[in-house]
Amino acid sequence: MSDYELSRRYIDEQTEERAEQAHARRMALEHGLLTVSPTLGAHLAFVAAALGAERIIEVGSTAGLTSTWLRRGAPRAVLTCLDAESEYLAETRQALVAAGHAPARIRCIAGEPLELLPRMSDDSYDLVVIAGDPAHAAGHLQHALRIVRPGGAILVLDALAGGRVADPARRDPVTSSLRALLRELQRHPDLAASVLPIDGGVLQLTTVAG
Repeated sequence: MSDYELSRRYIDEQTEERAEQAHARRMALEHGLLTVSPTLGAHLAFVAAALGAERIIEVGSTAGLTSTWLRRGAPRAVLTCLDAESEYLAETRQALVAAGHAPARIRCIAGEPLELLPRMSDDSYDLVVIAGDPAHAAGHLQHALRIVRPGGAILVLDALAGGRVADPARRDPVTSSLRALLRELQRHPDLAASVLPIDGGVLQLTTVAG
C-alpha cells in the first residue's frame, strides 16, 4: 500500500461519522448515488466553516450524506438541495432533521438542476457543491459561477470521474470534456482553482480579488 493510501485510510478511520451520516451513506449506496469518504466529508465541513457559510446550495442529492457534513461546518446555514428525484430529497431532509438542523433552514427543490439553476439569484450563495452527473458539470458550473457570491467557493465532486480523466486512454465525450474544463478553469485569470485527488477528484474554485 502506498504512503498516500495508508494516510488516507488512517484519516478515514480517525474521522467520526455520526449515526445519521452512516444511515445517509447506506441510503446513497442503496440508490447508487455519489458517496463521499469521511475524509472528504470533513473537508466539506471545514470549507463551510471557513467561509462562515450562511447560504449553501447542493446540485444533486446524496441522500443527505454531503448535506450532513456541510451542516457540521455550518449548523445555522440555509441548505438548499436540487435534484430531479423527490425521494432522494426526502431522504436528504430526513438526514438533516435527524442531525438537528432546523426544518425552516432546509430547502429541497425537486426538478432538473439545469432547469432550476437559472431561477437562482446572482451572488446569493456562499458555497455551491456540485454532486450531479459529471456529464452536466460544465452546465452546472456556468450557473454556479453566477450564483456564488464574490469570495465564495464552488466544489465539484467526482471531478476526475473516478480516475477516468487521468487515464489518457479514456477518450469518451464526458471524460474529454472534463479534461478540457479543468484546463480552462485552471487558466482562468479571475479564478483560483485546485483539484484534490480524493474520492474521484474534487475541483475547488473561488474568485480572485481584483
